[in-house]
Amino acid sequence: MKRAPLDRLETACDAVVAAAVTEAGEHGWTDAVLDHAIAAAGIDAPLAARAFPRGARSLVEEFHRWCDRRMVEDLARHDLPELRVGQRVALAVRLRIEAMADANGSRRAAARAVAFHALPVNFGSGARSLGRTTDAIWRAVGDQSLDFSWYTKRASLGAIYAATVLVWLSDENDGSTETWAFLGRRLKDIATFGKTKARAQAAVESLATNSFSVARAVIRGAGAVATQGPGAFPMRWTAWRGIRSGWLRSSDR
Repeated sequence: MKRAPLDRLETACDAVVAAAVTEAGEHGWTDAVLDHAIAAAGIDAPLAARAFPRGARSLVEEFHRWCDRRMVEDLARHDLPELRVGQRVALAVRLRIEAMADANGSRRAAARAVAFHALPVNFGSGARSLGRTTDAIWRAVGDQSLDFSWYTKRASLGAIYAATVLVWLSDENDGSTETWAFLGRRLKDIATFGKTKARAQAAVESLATNSFSVARAVIRGAGAVATQGPGAFPMRWTAWRGIRSGWLRSSDR
């Protein structure tokens, strides 16, 4: 099968998802809903097979990608340089969650998608979708980290995002005020934790460095004693951090 160009494939996916959202809210994310949406979008069979190779599971994953793209587009309309990082993240999370509502503002399709990924058989698909979403949010707000914080930021935000979605699905207040208040508290907690963690990590690293220096000195001292005096036998260095391996074998074997 000839591979469709990425832009054409993405356009086809977006058209099918847009056609499926309302019906998915009524009947769930099923293969039947996918078939109806493909027909409504006018997508040919080979392209549909390329876009949704795993049927309904692919449709739900494309729904989340569709919401990710809508979030990025909506976020680009805001003056991000004027906002602090925490404010950017809060705005991006809010826009991403709101993107899951259909044209009528219904959250049923989003609730059905959450329920779909809650099934054990779909856990891997849900984890991948959550990972893509948190990565899309961090990239959209300008994160360029390449160190270990790349992982910690996405793990922390993933937990906050997932919890906020659950609050949003049950929030009946005008403007979802309870949801955004919850989000604000969680982001504030993670910011406070981040500062505490940084201080703790610095202390641990300092302790580890000092401990290693002491241990190295002890090992060197023990090695010097072992090679001196009656009964001492030759020791062999492993060439890795100066740890002797003579207790395993002598140099004449």
